[in-house]
Amino acid sequence: MRVVGSSPPTLEAEDKVAGRTRYLPDEVVPGMAHAKVLRSPYAHARLVFIDASPARALPGVVCVLTRDEVLADPRVGNLYGYVFRDAPLVAIDRVRYQGDIVAVVVAEDVHTAEEALELIDVEYEELPRLLDAEEAMSPGAPLIHDRMYPIASELHPIEGTNVCHRSTLETGDVERGFAEADAVFEDVYEAPPVQHCALELHAVIADVRDDAMTVRTNCQAPFPLKAELERIFKRPARVIVSYVGGGFGSKSRDRIEAVVAAASNLAKRPVRLVLTQEETFLAGYIRPAFKCWIKTGVTRDGIITARSYRFITDAGAYAITGARSANNTVKVAAGPYRIPNAFVECFAVYTNKPPSAPYRGLPTTQHTMAYETQMDRIADELGIDRVEIRKRNLLKDGDIHITGDLIRSSHVAECLDGAVAALSGPAPAGDEQTLRGRGFGCTIKYTLTPPQPSVESEAAVELGADGRFEVRAATVNIGQGSDTTMAQIAAEALGVGLEQMRVVHSDTALVPPDSSTTASRSTYHMGNAVLDAATRLRAEVLEVASGLLEEEPDALRLDGDGVRLASAPERRVALDELVAANGAPLLQYGQCEVGGEYVDEQGKRYPVASTFWTFAAAGAEVEVSRETGQITLSRVSCAVNVGRAVNPVSVHKQIEGGLGMELGPTLFERLVWDGDGQLLTSSLLDYPLPTMSTMPRYETALVEPGFPGGPYGAKGMGEVGSVVLPAAVLNAVYDATGVRFHSVPLHPEAVLRALEEAGEAANG
Repeated sequence: MRVVGSSPPTLEAEDKVAGRTRYLPDEVVPGMAHAKVLRSPYAHARLVFIDASPARALPGVVCVLTRDEVLADPRVGNLYGYVFRDAPLVAIDRVRYQGDIVAVVVAEDVHTAEEALELIDVEYEELPRLLDAEEAMSPGAPLIHDRMYPIASELHPIEGTNVCHRSTLETGDVERGFAEADAVFEDVYEAPPVQHCALELHAVIADVRDDAMTVRTNCQAPFPLKAELERIFKRPARVIVSYVGGGFGSKSRDRIEAVVAAASNLAKRPVRLVLTQEETFLAGYIRPAFKCWIKTGVTRDGIITARSYRFITDAGAYAITGARSANNTVKVAAGPYRIPNAFVECFAVYTNKPPSAPYRGLPTTQHTMAYETQMDRIADELGIDRVEIRKRNLLKDGDIHITGDLIRSSHVAECLDGAVAALSGPAPAGDEQTLRGRGFGCTIKYTLTPPQPSVESEAAVELGADGRFEVRAATVNIGQGSDTTMAQIAAEALGVGLEQMRVVHSDTALVPPDSSTTASRSTYHMGNAVLDAATRLRAEVLEVASGLLEEEPDALRLDGDGVRLASAPERRVALDELVAANGAPLLQYGQCEVGGEYVDEQGKRYPVASTFWTFAAAGAEVEVSRETGQITLSRVSCAVNVGRAVNPVSVHKQIEGGLGMELGPTLFERLVWDGDGQLLTSSLLDYPLPTMSTMPRYETALVEPGFPGGPYGAKGMGEVGSVVLPAAVLNAVYDATGVRFHSVPLHPEAVLRALEEAGEAANG
């Protein structure tokens, strides 16, 4: 390998450091107007009356979009959503959470738009509100939606309830498995909703004309957004995504793009909307509230015989994508273990809170927290070493996952060994002021996989007139360095240096289709498509050069200076000369098809439940103040099976980024509403985030066995550092304090209260 496996700076590094990189909030389109949104002050209410005429009369106001304008335009659909079409562009009959969109003002400037919002007269009739998913599931609970609108075949709402999706996964005989167990353990775990807090604000610039539309956005899925906009507005759409300053799932699907497009359609000119940080808290996507019940049967020597797992996620007021997020993790809820008898049940439930979205790994993080902290409890009560009990149960290559998938390239035991080795040495000892402990955890993560074979990513690679190669890929650069990764894969396949590569990304008019930049999928899916295109282009370049040099293609070599005869390097043709002689640039397309079945060497078939499974392990060392309950992470280790690291430094930093991001929800981040559904944590003034002072020392390791089918053996890993951290921290806190926590965040008040209660219990 010449390029893959090296760690050059990202292609955009210099521009970012110098401040030259432009993000969407920096963009200005000629003739654009500015939008501001009127949002509901109530969590649930009937929209009785709305009068926007005073706002329309204000000088400088271009137009006001309300339900009347939406319903009056036959070319504009009312409802949108990626897998559940239940969200209106603006409120039609009622609002379903505080922050729901009631109207949009378009004006010549932002200040006029804000002034006009105050002039809109709205009358509401408050309705019963539901802020807890369990309560929303109870018999007789008020319905948040009178009808269900699923458009994905795997989603199964329960009509007449607030359950927008229920699914199960079962293998073996669970009752028999529990009967065979020598001990059964039952626990309940919870996690509150949190905000993604991407550094870049959510923004859209829409320009809708009679015959076409262009939408500039920082969405992570430009092609699904394009398809949805074309369905809603019944005209061709172009979606342009530049660099994105963080997404983590909050920008994974359409949310404000459709309503800004509707405002532009009404204004007959480009319209720009940039959400404030407060609006993002109030009405942006959030990680959902979560609760699970886990029951595990084991033998005396710690072998799992059965597991029953039931979980609920809060989809929020609209199940735009939240129902699928919950459903996707049914496959991983039982953990990275051999479990002969398992039953998993999933519920996604409507409430009067903002819509939920993926958050760097879906609820996989919360599942891992549950099964890994229970695993420590099982080990302690059976008197088995906490690492050893995991090794006795971990999935190995050749095992059958509970989905029926054949496990390939697991190496999770090696990941565990790596995480443990990184925190080697005697366990930290406590003192009068500080309790110290160490804990570990393992995880398995799924990636988006269609049930039937499907082309999920396409790419193009071109040799241009200047003799440089151009990669065209729809993968969104959200800070993960995807442009560089794709350029490295293409350069390796072509046999040239990275300096000869450039990348065009995420403009649906310029690049081939891709399903999304989510689920740690891009390196594998788009990487394979790029590899396919580059391999085809290399063959075409050699074929064209063969005619010019009058030699067989097998006798030629492609390198940075052109194509040469292997036996006589002085006989060569430069790349720009080759394109000129050809009369046009050379262009090839590539694809990545996934899904369907895997056939082993004996011809046995297995369903591919996940294109690849990501396995990882983490360790944490913590210090707990006896006086304040404050938890400090001193060291964190993490080892991940990445298949093969295309850019090792980038991969290490991705892992560290996930670990650092998850510190907040583990220790102090949470969104809080009062009983009326009013958000109390609506800005960064009252919603703390991790800072440099809270960061531990990181020890990350890469396990690189190579993954068959991945581009040069690579597979995805962008979310797994975040997924595996909370379990390790909770286990470390137990090791330090002797107190088991069943929920996060571990904020000081809760820890101190638990320590005091434990002390009182010990004293009788």
